[in-house]
Amino acid sequence: MKRLAWLLVAAVACGDNIAAVGPAPLRRLSNLEYRYALTDLFPTVAVELPPLPADTAVAGFENEVQAQQPSDLRIARVEAVANLYASAATKDDAAVRLLTGCASWATPSEAAACSAQFVRTVGARLFRRPLTAEEEDRFLRKLTAWAMSVDFPGAVQLSLSAMLQSPQFLYRPEPPLVLDGTPSGTAPVEPYAMASRLSFFLWESVPDDELLAAAARGELQTVASIREQATRMLADPRAARLIWDFHRQWLALDRILNDEHDYRTPAIDEAWTADTKTSVLQESQLFVEHSFLRVGTLADLLTSRSAWVNAEMARIYGVPAPATADAWAETVLPAEQRAGLLTRAAFLAGTSHRGGTSPPVRGSAILLRMMCRLPAPPPPDADLSMPVQDPRIGPQTNRQLFEDRTSTPACRECHRALNGIGFGFENYNAAGRFVTQEHGLTIDVASRLFGTDIDGAFAGGIEFSAALQRSREVYHCASQQWLRYALGRAATDDEASLIGDLTDQFMASKGDIRQLLLAIVTSNTFRMRIVGSTAGVAP
Repeated sequence: MKRLAWLLVAAVACGDNIAAVGPAPLRRLSNLEYRYALTDLFPTVAVELPPLPADTAVAGFENEVQAQQPSDLRIARVEAVANLYASAATKDDAAVRLLTGCASWATPSEAAACSAQFVRTVGARLFRRPLTAEEEDRFLRKLTAWAMSVDFPGAVQLSLSAMLQSPQFLYRPEPPLVLDGTPSGTAPVEPYAMASRLSFFLWESVPDDELLAAAARGELQTVASIREQATRMLADPRAARLIWDFHRQWLALDRILNDEHDYRTPAIDEAWTADTKTSVLQESQLFVEHSFLRVGTLADLLTSRSAWVNAEMARIYGVPAPATADAWAETVLPAEQRAGLLTRAAFLAGTSHRGGTSPPVRGSAILLRMMCRLPAPPPPDADLSMPVQDPRIGPQTNRQLFEDRTSTPACRECHRALNGIGFGFENYNAAGRFVTQEHGLTIDVASRLFGTDIDGAFAGGIEFSAALQRSREVYHCASQQWLRYALGRAATDDEASLIGDLTDQFMASKGDIRQLLLAIVTSNTFRMRIVGSTAGVAP
């Protein structure tokens, strides 16, 4: 009744337009969120997980609600994982005491008290809220029955496994906001549900004790209280994994892990192995995480020369290697060669082929990922193979080959924009190494941007990356994609004005990512839900 009364007061008092708040469909924990949640909930438990069915990426993102349909395989794997964690967390009496917080369960009264404490406290941590009376009674009855048929530690193990397979743990249900006699409108998200919204966005994991305590006090209803908690959370090291996972998906940096990148032709990089691509991706991860922790701006991600390299990355970047082959050390990349993520090997090699670069592929990737521009499909009869040298003509650079290939009237218009970007990155070969000559010819990286808000000439990836800092399109695209990641869905038409506001604030803050995230979590569409007959209905 207390929760119902709070919702009724909040809904009636709220004057927000229903159109300003989008739908809030039921969301499942993504694979990332699931793994992080288990790690954070059981920090002393080490379990080797069986492979989970891959999350289907939509628009590059793995947490989209529209692709989260259950499957028999996922259900079976979740059961296996729950059993593994429950077994490891109750492996001996010391582990059971740590899990339950009980000193003893030797007598019937001690076992009863311990059962109630376990169900109440562990259940609340797993479900991210206090259990209802019906839930508490159900789990207690099951635990008691199992204790009689097995023993107390075994009953705890079975109960924990059951909780880890519960929809309340695997999904993020929120109390329905359909109240009899309440006019349609919006109301603040229920505090415990808001704690989950914040934690699964900013940490990609479960709320911590401080966040749950704030929810228990009835906080997380106002902009001020949400901002206070979010500011604290963004200062926590756990926020760095959000920053990396977002940029990995937004910019498709993990394309480098695809099988096609297991090797490079000898002319490109004879030392490249299947292990190289792992180092390539880890270098970008270290760069992104340290950039956020130290500076935290979009400009720094686009232009910084700071890097962390091991022996393999030092070889690719042409810088001194750490003293130990498998160690990672901080360095500064050459000023005339590198500037930010787009000039790092993960992006450059991930948008290349085994035997060479493709300026249209790189140009298309940047337009799609950085400016949110969908590329036009090629004509049905387009030749999509890599152009090759004609021995009758003599040596040509890769740029010259692509200029010839895309010079026909059917190709010219679209490729003007794609090539205009991609030609500027021809100083980086298909392994991401910096090169200045090809077949004895000097590589030409002078190019021009077409059809953007920063049109004009540039020469090379460094000048291009600097130009992106001036583009409102880039800030708008970043704001749009961050909001999508936070909501697990695309913005509705009614939320378009919010993206514009976020863009204005992002640019005014000089690309401060923390300020953008704070603006998202304090926006109406993140902290409010629709009240009325349509509340909680998935689109």
